[in-house]
Amino acid sequence: MKKIYEEDWWYYRVRNIADPYIRGSYKKLRYEGTEKIPRDGAVVYAPNHCDALMDPLSVLAMNREQMVFVARADIFKKPVIRKILTFFKIMPINRVRDGFRSVLNTEDTVEKSIEVLNNRVPFCILPEGMHRPMHSMLPLGKGISRIAYGANKAVTDGHHVYIVPIGLEYGDYFRYRSTLLATVGDPIDVTALIAAHPERTEQEMYLEIRRLTGEAIRDLIVCIPDDDDYAATWELTKLSSGAIPERRLRQRFDANRRMVGLLGKFREEQPEKARQLFEKAAAFTRLRKASRISLHAVHTRRPLASALWNTLKTLFFLPFALALGTASAPGWGTAEYLAAGVKDPAFRNSFRCATLIILWTVLLVITAIVLLCTIKWYWALAIVAVLAPAPLLTYDYFELVRRCASSWRYLGNGRLRRQKEELLNELKNLEK
Repeated sequence: MKKIYEEDWWYYRVRNIADPYIRGSYKKLRYEGTEKIPRDGAVVYAPNHCDALMDPLSVLAMNREQMVFVARADIFKKPVIRKILTFFKIMPINRVRDGFRSVLNTEDTVEKSIEVLNNRVPFCILPEGMHRPMHSMLPLGKGISRIAYGANKAVTDGHHVYIVPIGLEYGDYFRYRSTLLATVGDPIDVTALIAAHPERTEQEMYLEIRRLTGEAIRDLIVCIPDDDDYAATWELTKLSSGAIPERRLRQRFDANRRMVGLLGKFREEQPEKARQLFEKAAAFTRLRKASRISLHAVHTRRPLASALWNTLKTLFFLPFALALGTASAPGWGTAEYLAAGVKDPAFRNSFRCATLIILWTVLLVITAIVLLCTIKWYWALAIVAVLAPAPLLTYDYFELVRRCASSWRYLGNGRLRRQKEELLNELKNLEK
C-alpha cells in the first residue's frame, strides 16, 4: 500500500485543477517571504487557523510541492470520506476535546508525521487545533512541538528540522472573493534549538518550541487581545486604514498593526479615555450594521460621487453579469445552496470553493465535449475559456451590487457620517 507521502500521478492531476480555483477564491492573493522556506531539511508549516479549510488550501496553493496535512479525526469516520481525505494527503489527528481514549491514538499520527518529515515531504499542521474567525490566536496545542521534536530525533542524515510560521491575513472571513495576504516568517531551526540547550528536558523543549512558534505567528498577523474591547478595536482599526486601497495588502496590513498597537498603548496609559472611545466605536458599529452599511462605503471621502460611480458600474456590467451568471448558475447556485446549510459561517467559503472545484470542472468538461462535437474546435475552446471564470465574475458582480446599495444608504445617513468623522479625529490625535 502506497504511503501517504509518496508521489501520486492522480494527485498532481487534481492539483492542476484545484490550485487555480483556490487562488481564484480571492480577488487579490499575495504570498510574501516564500524565499525563506528552507530547502535543506524537513519543513513543518505552521499557519494561524482563522478561516476553516481555506487556511490549509491557501498554504497548499503557495507552491507546487506536495504536502501532507492533519485534520481533526471526527471527519474521517465515514470510509468514503476517509479515502477522499487520504487521497488529498490528509491524516487524522485526535484532540483533547475528543476524549481521553481518542487521544491515545494520537501517538500513531505523530509517528506517521515524523515519517513524512523524515522523507523530506513538507508537513502542515494548524497548531491552534481549531479555527476561529478572529484577528487573534488561541493557545497552541502540543502536536506541533511533539512532531518537530520527534522528527529531529528520527533524522539521521544530518539535515535539520524547521518550523516555518505562516501568517494568514484575510480581508473578510465570510465573503467569497475577498483578499488574502499570506506571509512566510523566519524559519525556526528546531535542530539548532535543541542542540543549544542540552540541559533541558523533553517537556521543557516542547514548551519552548510552542512559545517560539506562537510568537512567530503573532508577528505575521494583526493580533488583537481577545477581550471585551476586541470588536471596538477592530472597527477602529479598519476605519483608520480605510483610505488605503484594499488591493494594497501590505500597506493596509502595516497600518492595521500600527493602529492596534496605538490603541493598546492608549488603553494602558489612559484607560478612562480609551473606554469612552471604545464605547463610541461600539455605538458606531451598531448603527452601521443596523443600517446595513459596509465599511467599504464608510471609507469613501465623497459619498455622492461614490454612489453614482458604483451605480454606473452596476448598470454597465449588468448585461455581462446576466449572461455569465445565467451560464454559470449551476455552479454558483449549487455552491450557495450548500453553503447556506453550513452552520459555521467561517466554513461556508470552504464549501463554496470545494463545490466549484468539483461541479464547475465537470460542467466545463461536459460543455467542452458538446461544443467540440457541434462547432469548430477553436470556437469551442474560446467559449470554454470565457466561461471558465464565470462563477468568480458573478460573485464579483454580487459584491458590486451590495456595495452600490450600501453607498446609497451611507449617503442618506448623516448621523453615521458625523460619527465617522468624530472617530477619525480621535484616531488622528492618537497618531500625533
